[in-house]
Amino acid sequence: MAENLNTLVNLQEIDSQIINLRQKLDTYPLEIKKIDKLIEEIEKKFENEKNKLTNLEKKRKDKEREIADINEKIKKLKEKTSQIKTNKEYQALLKEIETFEENVKKEEENLLLILYDYDETKKLLEESKKDFDEEKKKIELKKKEIEREIQLTHERIDQLKENRKKLVNLLPKEMYNEYMELMKKHKGLAVAEVKNSVCQGCFLHIPPQLYVEIKLNQQLHYCPQCGRILFYRKEELKEEQVQAE
Repeated sequence: MAENLNTLVNLQEIDSQIINLRQKLDTYPLEIKKIDKLIEEIEKKFENEKNKLTNLEKKRKDKEREIADINEKIKKLKEKTSQIKTNKEYQALLKEIETFEENVKKEEENLLLILYDYDETKKLLEESKKDFDEEKKKIELKKKEIEREIQLTHERIDQLKENRKKLVNLLPKEMYNEYMELMKKHKGLAVAEVKNSVCQGCFLHIPPQLYVEIKLNQQLHYCPQCGRILFYRKEELKEEQVQAE
């Protein structure tokens, strides 16, 4: 019976490790989701900067085309001057040309502002590209680390499962079934240590006589309150002796 108890204790330790590792695995998808969101936000921010530059490029071209159209009108109006017969018509034509020339001057000033914004935005975009690449690289590296951790965790669980099978084969079927029932009932903790006379599963203070018997680790004993299988870790004896002193 002492051998079976030792096997149950080892089985519980393995199952506890598997449970903890599976809980850890459950947290990874959320971490990866957060990382993917960060990458998406960075890419979106950079894309907005690119769009701003593209829009300024379009505004520049539109403005240059607008200026070219006005200059073409001025050219055609000037070509008309030789055909004017009256001074009144001539003065009206000059006035029209003057108006268009003022518009050209105004639009050229606007073009200069657009060019300035374009150059500044392009410069900032080049700087942002460097920061973006570095930040994205760091985040993607973190994601790879998590993916590697997921792989290692799965490998660790698989190894623990192999070890678990060996232990299960050492137990009588009825005892293993009882263990599994307790696992389900107590959410993964079927075998509990008794420490300083207290069940570490439900924290009941174990009666003195029962505690003496549990400390022998010779047969299965159950907690009077929670029903878990109890065991005593030998190292505790030294702790109790020190406390008594």
